Amino acid sequence: MELSGPVLVIEDPLPDVVNVLTSAGLEVGVWNRRVLDGKGGDPWPPSGSFHIAALRLPRGKDELSMSLHAAASVLQPGGSILVYGAKDEGVQAALGPLGDLFKETATVAIGDHCRVLKGFGGRDVRGLRTPLVAWKSRVSLDFPGLPSDWISYPGVFAHNRLDKGTRLLLDALPPVPPGARVLDYGSGSGVVGYLAWNRGKDVVVELLDVDSVALEAAKENVPGSIIHLHDGLPPVEVGPFDAILSNPPFHRGKAEDPEMVVELIRGARALLRPKGMLVFVAQRRLPLKGSLHEHFRDVTVLAEDSTFRVWMAQKPTKGT
Repeated sequence: MELSGPVLVIEDPLPDVVNVLTSAGLEVGVWNRRVLDGKGGDPWPPSGSFHIAALRLPRGKDELSMSLHAAASVLQPGGSILVYGAKDEGVQAALGPLGDLFKETATVAIGDHCRVLKGFGGRDVRGLRTPLVAWKSRVSLDFPGLPSDWISYPGVFAHNRLDKGTRLLLDALPPVPPGARVLDYGSGSGVVGYLAWNRGKDVVVELLDVDSVALEAAKENVPGSIIHLHDGLPPVEVGPFDAILSNPPFHRGKAEDPEMVVELIRGARALLRPKGMLVFVAQRRLPLKGSLHEHFRDVTVLAEDSTFRVWMAQKPTKGT
């Protein structure tokens, strides 16, 4: 398969594709909506004119559609989009959304249980949904204290719904003291931070997420909040906080990584005031008790069901 530039590589967590294209002498641009290796994190692709957009298959169908429209909006006339991913990830199903944008689609490469799909032959610019705001949705999450008009975008965690783990966390959420500084870690569209602000008095809410699109929604859902686009906990100098609240991320790319929750426990200690608290929800099957007692003197289970457990850890131990 012959390629010509310039090429826009989208949402690939590995450097291989960019390196190969660059080595072939092609002009290569990169767009990641999520922070990757401390870089990136833009809610919409860079302005420019690309001959090819190469998209690593996203996890969700709605994010796939939005990413395809975003990519198509910066293509040259006659440009094409490549979508690549594994068969067991459902890459073949991307032919449908590609066909909504292009006159022709095809599978152009197969190997190692993976496929590369192509949309080409001219795109229908009349059907493009651009810019990002064209994908905004407003729904009711049906939870006391949350507004009836909640904003989200495709690909945001628990898009247009309140997931089971977050609901359990919200039900168990303890009050924060007046004037508290609160960090909603892995905030998504801002649900946990909003409820802490709504239930408290003079609470300052800071929202941190790796997804720039999620934070676009959070800015509107929690007006006046402080936004951090960051992968992992912020530097120690960003603290201290009175509370860190979280339904923490549990995946790196598409793979589960329980160590991410342990990193939250370990890192929260240095970001909290001496009387601060860490409150988070995680899968019951994760062995977190030892890590919690290593870094906090008081550890309590606030709620649990058959799948999730809400932990509260207070009185962080000394050390880093």
